[in-house]
Amino acid sequence: MPEEDLSFLRAYSSSLGTSAEAFLAQHTHNLRRHLQQPIQGDVRDASGIVSPGLDAEQAYRDHLDKKHR
Repeated sequence: MPEEDLSFLRAYSSSLGTSAEAFLAQHTHNLRRHLQQPIQGDVRDASGIVSPGLDAEQAYRDHLDKKHR
């Protein structure tokens, strides 16, 4: 880890009243717990609605162009 990031981590965790190691351990635990949970139903149901090949920026520009004609 770059020294600048490590210094920031130490200062930030210290401002929270904990060590950098405890801060990382807690966040690692939370991440692992989060990743082990199943995807919520509404998120699962919404997945795949937008085609992966869609150029969303262009579609939005086309929408605005059509809307403001």
